[in-house]
Amino acid sequence: MAKYEKTERLEKVPMEYLWEGLVLSDNLYNYNGSVLLVPSGEVITKSKLDKLINFSDGNNYITTFRGSYEYIMKGKDRPAEIQQKMLENRTGYTELRKGIDHVLQMSKNAMFVNHAEVEGMMEKVYGRMVSVDAGEIFQCITVPRPVDEALQRHSLNVALLNGIMGQWLGLDEKDIRSLILTGVLHDIGKTKIPEEILNAPRKLTPEEFEVMKRHPLYSFELLGDDISEDVRYAVRWHHEKLDGKGYPDGLKAESISYFARITTISDIYDAMLSARSYKKEKIPFDVLQWFVTEGSKGIDQNLLNIFIKNMVKVYRQQQVIMSDGREGCVEYIPLNDMDHPIVSVGEEVRQVDEDWYCVHMV
Repeated sequence: MAKYEKTERLEKVPMEYLWEGLVLSDNLYNYNGSVLLVPSGEVITKSKLDKLINFSDGNNYITTFRGSYEYIMKGKDRPAEIQQKMLENRTGYTELRKGIDHVLQMSKNAMFVNHAEVEGMMEKVYGRMVSVDAGEIFQCITVPRPVDEALQRHSLNVALLNGIMGQWLGLDEKDIRSLILTGVLHDIGKTKIPEEILNAPRKLTPEEFEVMKRHPLYSFELLGDDISEDVRYAVRWHHEKLDGKGYPDGLKAESISYFARITTISDIYDAMLSARSYKKEKIPFDVLQWFVTEGSKGIDQNLLNIFIKNMVKVYRQQQVIMSDGREGCVEYIPLNDMDHPIVSVGEEVRQVDEDWYCVHMV
């Protein structure tokens, strides 16, 4: 076993921040510096990453010296997925996602949700929403998501979007908290949907979709009487449409609660961002344009206008990766052509088109 010989202090690095192809100028050691794991100058391959994880015995840190620590944590060569992990950990998004996953898992075999637990989860989301930079929150929301994390991320994203929308609308803290709780719980009934339908690697058949459409009712039943009526009915009605063509109750216009109307927008926006095996994920500009041209039917137009107006502000000055691999900055988003923003790359400023377009956010 080789222990480090340098006199400078070793720095801890989460093992999940290492990547395939990484080469460091310093040795990598185990969590307390007592065992040399990867010598300096050696390429970290996928098999080595797997061995490091197996060797860790539950301790998910490695150690190295300051120079290599800085390179891993701040270097420009970090892959996008590593940068995203760091962002989600730093903002508390990862902790919130795991907390919501626990709520979802506990509901699978329960008759009712644990009121204290879901209220506590709502408070944690509220705390992060008011303390973390809004731009970083939206960076967490817009990332492509693994299939096994889809429901937990979607529930968290809708909770965050609902809370932010509440702020944009000037609602009081009580109502914002209720909107966040609605987001956390709006799809909890999906835990009662068979896995083969919920995670079907294709578009659902008409019969399967009828089963899926029961999830708002299952969610409503899981909430019980301990959850406020405002939240319970917003959860039940978030798939209702003003024209009466929604579900499960086929309500029209003013019969649909205010919180449900807000949640409808948050739910659709986040769902459109996500990829399925039969549907490619969209970037925010495409979703906003879709709302205007196709997706506004049955949605509260006043609320949608407020959502779009503020989302345009959010994504102005957003860094994006372009189709030619270069990094650009969104300078302007035309309200009548939102899927064709104007982007600057260095000294060049131009509007995106079918040959030069935004691939993803940074």
